[in-house]
Amino acid sequence: MKIGLLWESSDCGMYATSDFDTLYRKIGHNNGNLAFVHAVRTQIEGEILHFPWHSQASVLNESCDVVVIPCANQLGRHTDLGGLAKLLKDVTLPVIAIGLGAQAKEFGADVELSDGTRAWLDELIANGARHGIQNIYTRGPYTTQQIARLTGADTLAGGCPSHFMNPDPDLGRRIAANWESAPLPRRIAVAGGHESWRETRRIEQQLIALMMDPMFPGCYIVQSMGAMIRISRGEFDEIEPDKLDRIHQHTVPHYTHSEFRQWALNYARSYYDVTAWMDELRRHDLLIGPRFHGAQLAIQAERMACTVTIDTRTEEMCCETGVPFLRASELTFPITRTSLKEAIRFDGAAHDEHRAKKAARYVSFLTQAGLKPKAYLLDLATAARPPVADPAE
Repeated sequence: MKIGLLWESSDCGMYATSDFDTLYRKIGHNNGNLAFVHAVRTQIEGEILHFPWHSQASVLNESCDVVVIPCANQLGRHTDLGGLAKLLKDVTLPVIAIGLGAQAKEFGADVELSDGTRAWLDELIANGARHGIQNIYTRGPYTTQQIARLTGADTLAGGCPSHFMNPDPDLGRRIAANWESAPLPRRIAVAGGHESWRETRRIEQQLIALMMDPMFPGCYIVQSMGAMIRISRGEFDEIEPDKLDRIHQHTVPHYTHSEFRQWALNYARSYYDVTAWMDELRRHDLLIGPRFHGAQLAIQAERMACTVTIDTRTEEMCCETGVPFLRASELTFPITRTSLKEAIRFDGAAHDEHRAKKAARYVSFLTQAGLKPKAYLLDLATAARPPVADPAE
């Protein structure tokens, strides 16, 4: 089967010397996108062909058997997918969206869509109806409910495919063993947020202080937006002065401007290859911050992670994939290694059971949509087992 993946390229190439604009385009303006794209690409049997979103429908129709869209939080006022809607209108092949999410401030709020994004969603649903398949796998019940409210269509609530990157059915138990092997986390990585997110600013500054341990130094991993990524590559002079100042105030406001730049060179990191990213995270005892995919990559690398959530987008994915999370609004206590160890709850056996059930749901979706899951996904889907009984009971 020839699978047309709507993603520009299979990798970022020689990214060490790439110009920023090219690299930024290849990651879809967020390094975290690499996680779920890598997941989708490696979870389906077939010949994967990459196509950018501005491709012609005729090219897809002639080159592929099916089109797969690795999705993010496209459903919200922040997107306008009118151009992609026009593309889908003329695609005669089945189009399958995996990992589609809705973004709102809280679960009680309804998502609003731009006209272009609503047209894209309508075309996607119409494509599934034409081919008699369920073609939308959402990030969770909230997204599924919002699609039903907007369109009346049923979609399958699942999670994010990055949940299944590690093939080991005992992943949760491995994470728990690593987490419990020491009384406190020593080397900490911070998944940096956005310089305008005031909800996490004080939290991130405390986490940065923990990260900068002289004996066990960690790193500050950025994913988005452009200015944040530029500090990880030392491109300070290419950042608008007001944005650079906001990043400075968001991270280490007690440093001078020149000291802030040196701090960024020492600690800020961005990754353009999922395997290298996960390999770095294995050196740490904990990754924490407001970026879900950064946390999920740590989990898949068998290390503890915790997402600091500020909206439905991240909290829904955490609930669906078992990634520990703490709401920013509730992180009012002093953040120390001790308080984090007490606050982060993780049951390895329960995580494995939950992941096996989710894998079975994902496998069912892929199969019903006409795709063939990789063998390791089938193994994960059959790995559910009851938690070990307590001998004292």
